[in-house]
Amino acid sequence: MRLLVAFLSISLSSAFSVQQPKLWSDSVSTRCDFVSKTCGAILSSMLLPTASLADDTDAVKPTRSIMACDRDAKNCVSTANIKQIDLYSPPWTFEVSPDEAFARIKGVLKSDDSFVITEIDDEARYIRAYAQRIAADQDEVEFLVKGDDKVVVFKSSERKEGVPDFGANRKRIDDIRNRGAVFELMGGGLTADSYEGGGAAARGNNAFGQLKAFYGLQSGQGFQSVFDEEDE
Repeated sequence: MRLLVAFLSISLSSAFSVQQPKLWSDSVSTRCDFVSKTCGAILSSMLLPTASLADDTDAVKPTRSIMACDRDAKNCVSTANIKQIDLYSPPWTFEVSPDEAFARIKGVLKSDDSFVITEIDDEARYIRAYAQRIAADQDEVEFLVKGDDKVVVFKSSERKEGVPDFGANRKRIDDIRNRGAVFELMGGGLTADSYEGGGAAARGNNAFGQLKAFYGLQSGQGFQSVFDEEDE
């Protein structure tokens, strides 16, 4: 009898010892799953950007533009120096697509060892590169293809002060335009008689004619308004 009682006691103890841990394990497992899923949801909401945040990021992209050379600059040319002929170079025009025009400029810079590209913005069609003269990064060039107006604006200037460039920056710009093979000077370029009222000036191929065409397209204003704004 004692043996039977002992056997039954051991059997019941074994049954409870098996079932009890299982119930505890299920409870712990369920609780862990809940905590894990809750933490995952919280972390996801913190780490994944919302649509509004993504939109804000896109909204702060820089607006590309080409700056003018400093008024006292010696080794610089830019399409933005409309009132200083010694620093001014006319924009380029093109008949191909804006993307093709930008690809041409990139191709010229990438194929020439004297340039080191430092920034490319394909969406804005903007490119910047160091240009070799005395040192490998002595000068810098910038190009911006404006698709709406179908013009290229640019700047070529020295980064490090050195000896006079003897026209190297202007010549560099002309060389890139010629190698691009699809660009023309707006209005045919500036000539000596453009300022004397003869020849090219009679056909509107003068500084004011170019400025009126270029800035009229961009801002809807004539060149007089552009000058008035700068003088204020």
